[in-house]
Amino acid sequence: MRILGIDPGLASTGAVVINADVDLEILHKCVVRTRSDQVITVRLGTIADEVERIIDTYKPGIMALETAFIRRDAPQTGLSLGKVLGVMVLTAHRKGLELMEITPREAKETLTGYGDATKGQIQRAVSVKLGLRDYLRPDHIADAAGIALTAASILATLRRR
Repeated sequence: MRILGIDPGLASTGAVVINADVDLEILHKCVVRTRSDQVITVRLGTIADEVERIIDTYKPGIMALETAFIRRDAPQTGLSLGKVLGVMVLTAHRKGLELMEITPREAKETLTGYGDATKGQIQRAVSVKLGLRDYLRPDHIADAAGIALTAASILATLRRR
């Protein structure tokens, strides 16, 4: 089973495809970047186009999408993130992917057993689960991998039931 993990952001969206059949392995990782001087339609289109290309190339069956974490002191960031989330949900639908929405807290609890885990703890857990010597960089890739691993863990638990 291939899972596409997405860490959404308007400036930088992390995308990681993992194979979760027997051994966990990364098949693809990238950060889709957009420029702040571009209009919103171009930025969202760039993100959608690149994610569609990844789906067409790696053929995941599931998109695991980190849901919004919105700070009260930065509501504009939340609005921009909501637009990216909407584009990702639509992309999953159009490409026929099952969608799993995962909260940051859910990912932290699944990966580390602690809902308030730090970035370093998450990166360490992701590296261990994937059998990597080093942390994934940048953070957007590590976060996307963590979201994909969380989806794989949830699905494995559901299969055992």
